[in-house]
Amino acid sequence: MRPIAILVAFALSSIGPTWAQVGGALNSEDVQKGHSLAVRVCGVCHLVAPDQPTQPLLAPPAPAFASIVRQRAFDEDSLTHFLTTTHRGLDNPKGMPNPELVDYQIKEIVAYVLSLYK
Repeated sequence: MRPIAILVAFALSSIGPTWAQVGGALNSEDVQKGHSLAVRVCGVCHLVAPDQPTQPLLAPPAPAFASIVRQRAFDEDSLTHFLTTTHRGLDNPKGMPNPELVDYQIKEIVAYVLSLYK
């Protein structure tokens, strides 16, 4: 019985964030609000979602959210850290600036991005 439990744990850990990694089930209201906020704030540079009403203004656009989640497995903590720091500097002048989000906005965008792991 134990080998099956180990196999299941390994399989779940390799498909992106799990329920335990995001501190429980995602709040659907946070996911919905995060989608809306990300389209407005992040959509200036990124393609956030297929239903985004306008294309990013940045040319060429920053990576699409769908592409980002395929390339890297984020958890709640790493995404929160990413959204609260700048990725722009003398060594990377075109890097992503700190979006200056408040805590509830970060929580909502994190919920939306984690919901993209399907």
